[in-house]
Parts: sequence; C-alpha cells; structure tokens
Amino acid sequence: MKISEALYFIRDELKNFLENPYLEAELLIRKILNLSREEIYTKDVEVSKEDLIPLIELRKKRFPLQYILGEVEFYSRNFRIKEGVFIPRPETETLVETGIGLIPRGAEIIEVGTGSGVISITLALERPDLKIFADDINWKAIYLSRENARNLGAEVNFLVGDCLLPFRGKFGAIISNPPYISPGEEVSPELAWEPHEAYLALPDGLSFIKRLLREAERILSPHGIILLEISPTQAQFLKEEYGARIIKDLYGRERVAVIFAGDG
Repeated sequence: MKISEALYFIRDELKNFLENPYLEAELLIRKILNLSREEIYTKDVEVSKEDLIPLIELRKKRFPLQYILGEVEFYSRNFRIKEGVFIPRPETETLVETGIGLIPRGAEIIEVGTGSGVISITLALERPDLKIFADDINWKAIYLSRENARNLGAEVNFLVGDCLLPFRGKFGAIISNPPYISPGEEVSPELAWEPHEAYLALPDGLSFIKRLLREAERILSPHGIILLEISPTQAQFLKEEYGARIIKDLYGRERVAVIFAGDG
C-alpha cells in the first residue's frame, strides 16, 4: 500500500487504543522505511502490510513505542533504548535542569540507577566540569548507557552496582531518578513492559529513597547536594523528614527533591 494509505490504516487500527494514533502511524512508518517525517509525505514508496501488522499488534498490547523505535528523545538528543531498560520520561528533564543549575562546579558526582544513561550523559555534555560516576543493578542498562555515551561523545564512568555500595570517598552530589512508584498506584499500561525494579518501591514507594538517603550519609561531602526525582505524593514527607526543597515540573507537579548536606 502507499504511505498515505498506510498512515490511515495504522490510525484506524490504533484509534481505540491510543491517544495519538496518527502520530504513532508516522513514527512506525518512518521506522519501517527509515525515512524522515518530510520524506514520508514526499516519496512515492510502497509499505508492506505484513511489516505493519506485528508492530500494530504490539502497540495494541501497549508494548512501548520507544522499544519498537529503538530510540527516545531526551533534552533534545536521541538516545538508544532497548527492551529490559527503563524508558526515560520528559519530567526527568526537570531533574537534569535542576542539577545543571545547582551542582557545585568541578564536583565529583554519582548517579544512582542510571538506566539508559540519559541523566549522566546530559549532565556530562552540559556541565563538562563535572566528573560523573553512574551505576545500575541492571547490566543491560550499563551496556546501553555506555553505548549512548560513546554515540554522543560523553565521558561518564558507568558500572554495575547496587545503590551507593560501590562507592568510597566523598562526593559533591548524588542524583537519581529512583524507584518511587507504590503498589496499586495508577500508571501507564506501557510501564508493565519495563523492568519493575526500575520504578516499583515496595511497600510504599519510599523504601529505596530512604535507603539511598541513609547510604548517602557515608559519602556525601559536608557541602554536598542530593537531587531526587519523586512522586508529588512524597513531597511533604521529604520536606518534613529531610528538609527537602521541592522543585515543580513543567506541569506544575512537585517533582524534584533537593536536599543539602546538613539540612533536615
């Protein structure tokens, strides 16, 4: 079928399942044909229905579009993404923006739970004065983050590790988008396809954050800073228990907790 026919075919197949079926149709066809958005409207190319059907069926099951495309945009850069690694969300850009502005100049910093590496790599590119270490318990994530760093020309030290256990010495900042979803919390259906340990924190969404803050006492410098992405429901607790200062995301939701050494 022609590209124009394929666009409407995908849209009609997905319209009862997704909010933006036509946009997804564009992206799927670009993936199959390896064309730009402009080219899918200007080139006279045939699209195989047999190539489309398996991808459509995956999206009907809410298999993440990013896994199908093999990439995700973050902070205006394209990053590789693979099944088995947590997919970055736009709200995490608020965490990165906060880090760019607040992390002390020349600091050695740690990112806990790096996933695809978007936080550390973006910081490395935007703040080349920083020396960045990043870990994750998921070896697939570490391989992918190293690949993304090579592709984008960022210098980050990635290693397999559990929370802050691999690190010794004193660091100027710790940054993390930790697991903070509690069981039963309403989430996107796509999240079920992603590694649960990357987002689910039993029993109440706070267990990993509390652990990270305990371990941070050992290695955070006296003038250090901790930056955490959080659920808006956790903001009040972190303010009361740890003296956190809360930053809102672009949607006006309390999204980032900033904790300075000695606060709380």
